Amino acid sequence: MNENEQRIFDSWKINAKSWTRVIHHQQIESRAIATDAAIIKAVKELNPQTFLDVGCGEGWLCRQLFSPGIDGWGVDACADLIEAARLYNDSRFIVCSYSDLRSQKFENILRFSCLICNFSILGQRDLTQIAEAGCHLLEDHGKIIIQTLHPLIACGDAPYEDGWRETSWTGIGNEVFHPAPWYFRTIESWIQEFYGYNYRLLNLQEPCHPITKKPISIIFVFERC
Repeated sequence: MNENEQRIFDSWKINAKSWTRVIHHQQIESRAIATDAAIIKAVKELNPQTFLDVGCGEGWLCRQLFSPGIDGWGVDACADLIEAARLYNDSRFIVCSYSDLRSQKFENILRFSCLICNFSILGQRDLTQIAEAGCHLLEDHGKIIIQTLHPLIACGDAPYEDGWRETSWTGIGNEVFHPAPWYFRTIESWIQEFYGYNYRLLNLQEPCHPITKKPISIIFVFERC
C-alpha cells in the first residue's frame, strides 16, 4: 500500500463515526436530491438476484436492497463502519479489504449478479483489485456498477488527466472530517481500464442537479465478458 492509499485508509478510521452521523441525519444534499436514488435505480434496473456492495460504509445501500428481497452482502475495510452497519441486527456485513475480496467467502452465495461500488473507488489500485475480484466473484455476464463524482465537475481547475488530488471534505454536514487524497480518472480512463480487464461498458448515466442541471455524478455499468 503506497502512501496515498494508506492515507485514505487512515482517514476512514478517523472519520467513520462522523460519516455515520452525517448519513444517519441525511446531511449531504447531493445524496438527498439525486445520487442515492440514482444508484438504487441503476441496480434495480438490472433485476439482480444477488449483489455485493463493495465499500458499503455504514450499510445504507445494502438495507435499501435487502428490503425488496435482493440477497447480498456488504464489505468494507473500515471496522468501525462495519460495526455501524451491524447495529441493524444484520450479519451480512464483513470487514474485508479490496485486495482480499477474491478469496472472501459469502456463505451460500458463490457468485454474485453484480458488484456495486457507490463512491467507493477512491484509490489508484482500487479499480484493479475490484476488476480482478469480479473475475472470481461474478456469475457469467455479471455486472460492476460504479457511481463516482462526475469527472467534468470534480476536475475543477486542474488539468483533465488522471492523477492524485487532495480533498478537504469541507461542507459535508455539520461534522469535521480528516482530509484524504483520492485518485481522479477521466471518463475515457474509467472505460479503458475496465476494458483492459475484459469488461465492456453496458450503460452510462449522468445524474444531474434538479435545479442547476449540472451533472452531480456519473454511473458506469460494466459487464463481464
